[in-house]
Amino acid sequence: MLIPCEERPFHAGSEDMPVPRPFWYIVCQSMEGKAAGTPSSEEKNMRMMGSAPTIKRAVRPWWRAFILLVVPSLSGLLPIHVFLPGRAWAEEPAGIRVVRGVVGEGACAISGMSAEQSQLTALQKARAASIEQAAGVRVASSTLVRDGMVAVDLIRTYSRGFIVREKVEWLPIAQYQDSRDRPPIPEYRVRIKADVAIPEKLSRPMGLSAKLNNKIFRKGEKARVEVATEREARVAVFNLTADDKVVMIFPHPLEKEIFASSGKPLRFPPDGSRIELVMQTLPGHARDAEAFFVVAVGKDEPIDFSTEFGVGEQIAFSVFFERYAEIAPHAYEVILPYVVEGNE
Repeated sequence: MLIPCEERPFHAGSEDMPVPRPFWYIVCQSMEGKAAGTPSSEEKNMRMMGSAPTIKRAVRPWWRAFILLVVPSLSGLLPIHVFLPGRAWAEEPAGIRVVRGVVGEGACAISGMSAEQSQLTALQKARAASIEQAAGVRVASSTLVRDGMVAVDLIRTYSRGFIVREKVEWLPIAQYQDSRDRPPIPEYRVRIKADVAIPEKLSRPMGLSAKLNNKIFRKGEKARVEVATEREARVAVFNLTADDKVVMIFPHPLEKEIFASSGKPLRFPPDGSRIELVMQTLPGHARDAEAFFVVAVGKDEPIDFSTEFGVGEQIAFSVFFERYAEIAPHAYEVILPYVVEGNE
């Protein structure tokens, strides 16, 4: 989250700033020449899901919204995610092939994670299965997820094809039993019907590579992304969060440098920055898996990431990829999955 810039970093979870989602947060360091404990009105407005100055963007129609329905289930409340139709492409954009109505199924037993995490992992498996069918990639298929690494493998498939629309149906809860000497455990099962966009790159390769300073973070540790390209490129960094949202964290108003080039990698946050990426698990989670989605486009491409996505805006999964698919033929991307572990 975006913390007000003051001499002493704001404490996450305080009365003034409750811990929000996603589980990373950005800490703004002290601003030169300002007394401790006296943030300006502009600084006080620097909060999660926005910052000063505010970036304005086009308002999208209400019918592209993400709707969460809750229905009774055997275990209580089970969410069914329904995405109403977004803007239908009368013609597929150049460089995009859309495979429509792909059916994928996923299942995940509740073991060492919350029911919410098991549901999301099952959904990720169904999405990966749909991408596998559309793009011909191999995905992990284990029902039992113990350490979050299967979820990391599933996230990697998101760079092979983009689910731009999905309808999700939760199936009756089943039971998973890996041996007769162990009791069965609940298993969430889900089926999705998805439209998967497969991009064909229309711009020349730019030799994009990216790395993260760690693959497994402890709660409170800081992350840094380094991006390198073989030719000058404009860079954006998105967070695929553990609560099934996508958030653009770079470009950011506090950082002016947005280009990477041969021999000049881009680092976020850079040395001396007032921004820190402090890793957190979601409340009540011992471990979470998510990823940074790094995108690069040629310097001369007429693509404005801040206008299209908005800094800090939480975007529903398929809504984000519907937007991204429009620029994907002109962009290159790298996914950097990681795991965050709590201190318990």
